[in-house]
Amino acid sequence: MKLLKKTLLATAVAVTCSTALAGTVSVTKQVHSSEGLTGVTANQTSNAISYTLAAAYQEGDRITFTFPDGALVANGFPAQVNVPAVNSATPANAIAGLALGLLNSDTNSVTYRVTSITQPTDGVNTTYTDRTTIGAVLPLGTIDYTADAVRNGSVTVTVSSVTAAGDTLDASGTRTATVAEAKTQFGTASVTAPFDAVVDVSQMRQAFVGGVADSMSWAITDVDTTGWLNVATVNATSGTVVNLYGEAGKMGNVTAAQWSSAGSRTFTADSARLSVAYGGMTTNDTITFTPLTGTSAAVIEAQAFTADFTYNYTSAGSQAGSATVGSGLSAGSWTLNGATVNIPYMPYGPTASQVVYVTNSGTQAGDISVTAFDNNGNTFDLGVIGTANAQTVTKLAPAINTALEAAGFAGSQASITVTVNAPEDDITVHASFNIGGNDRAFVITDQYKGVE
Repeated sequence: MKLLKKTLLATAVAVTCSTALAGTVSVTKQVHSSEGLTGVTANQTSNAISYTLAAAYQEGDRITFTFPDGALVANGFPAQVNVPAVNSATPANAIAGLALGLLNSDTNSVTYRVTSITQPTDGVNTTYTDRTTIGAVLPLGTIDYTADAVRNGSVTVTVSSVTAAGDTLDASGTRTATVAEAKTQFGTASVTAPFDAVVDVSQMRQAFVGGVADSMSWAITDVDTTGWLNVATVNATSGTVVNLYGEAGKMGNVTAAQWSSAGSRTFTADSARLSVAYGGMTTNDTITFTPLTGTSAAVIEAQAFTADFTYNYTSAGSQAGSATVGSGLSAGSWTLNGATVNIPYMPYGPTASQVVYVTNSGTQAGDISVTAFDNNGNTFDLGVIGTANAQTVTKLAPAINTALEAAGFAGSQASITVTVNAPEDDITVHASFNIGGNDRAFVITDQYKGVE
């Protein structure tokens, strides 16, 4: 423990003030990396702690510096502390000195008792008789604290004083200060520009509308760790890793070569995952996807993307670790400029029958996918349930009903959305129903909203 060094105690503290000061404990706070502290066992040494007195101390008064339980490495406290008097030709600026003796100490506090008061002089040959200790600065010096103490929470110091009779003394001012704290050295990830391409059905879903590529940009805020202690080192290999996820089953036609970025890339089509690894600490990049062209051209599936961001590091205690700075962040989507039609109402029940047809008047076939919600608030994603072939009318109600039943639908009404991966102008959805063989009704889909 580096506490109350002789060179520090022998140095007079210069104070220039004309009024009484509030009791104030002072220390320059240390910041440790919470990641870097992993595995650290060595005791830590604080910056110098001092306390400016705001009361007239007398012999027998006691002053205690209190820290969190178990924080202190309790050894090396000197038996005697001398705070020199401050001499001044101006009486208001002269401050009495004091000597303090060690009363007791343990792993969370140290207490000193005032053993004598020393009057200052005018700097020539006259000794004052009525100067107090108000404004005197008691230098506690540096203390040693355990790594566990700052790992488990902030290390603070609180000053309390009592008279010889046990009455509270010097109670005003700032009497608590933070000696050390641990903070994450890593910032927070964000997607600054998401994927937003539109898959063009007029180009057989093999290209994006208006462009040849689509990009996603990301950034991680950079924490300034200048002056921090026990800072972790981000690994030189795969120190920063970004995992980009599409939707499983929708990247079977995608190859690793279609992705580009500043980091090295590994692509797994089955799990729809692109993993990008960067050397050291990387805080931003752009990941770009370029569709295949020519004879290699393949269908691009509409889908949503998410991204995870991780730093891999070695702590100051030589322990490997990783920090997730962003998880499941929306990274945009690829949408389809195909046909989406909502059937707002369709009755179901023992006497109800449903009629749904999809007409494709164009030259391009497209998968038919369906989602629905019922009168009980349940939602159903039925996936692809058929194909709308070119120049064909496709009966869809039986496939919808089978898929709804398999999904657990038990309601009496449903709103159904039909999506066809074909040009919007080529697709028409007809919907109607029959109840008991008597009540026949045509359902107006949203294709006809606003049509006069």
